[in-house]
Amino acid sequence: KYWMLTGREQYAHPLVYVHPTRKDSCMMFHCGRPFCAGWAVDDDAPNPSDRQLTGMLAARKIQDELTERLDAAVDQIGVKMKWDEGDFAINDNLGNCHYAAPGTQNDARKAGLRILHRTTIAGEAIPTKLDGRTSFLLR
Repeated sequence: KYWMLTGREQYAHPLVYVHPTRKDSCMMFHCGRPFCAGWAVDDDAPNPSDRQLTGMLAARKIQDELTERLDAAVDQIGVKMKWDEGDFAINDNLGNCHYAAPGTQNDARKAGLRILHRTTIAGEAIPTKLDGRTSFLLR
């Protein structure tokens, strides 16, 4: 029913989709701004191929609630890193939630130097809902 609209080129990605390798249900959303421009909502037509987008919600409407719930549960379901010089991590960006803790995005003179190298492998998988619908570009 909900589709996250990216801040770039207005792609719509399903909030709930099938992880491409594990095949379990996952959620896709950005915890931080500006990467989520809003949420599209589709109708409840019985046949998924007949469903149409019927409304839009502001990014904060869903994003803030999801982030709040994750923050409340992080000690039970998450991993918090206490980084030391030379530490290295690799994560499955298709199946986890990650964001920088408050204060880590401050000026390097205040928070210390934080370097993040990101590698994206293009074309591996298109997020797909259980009903077969996939991410799409809004026109």
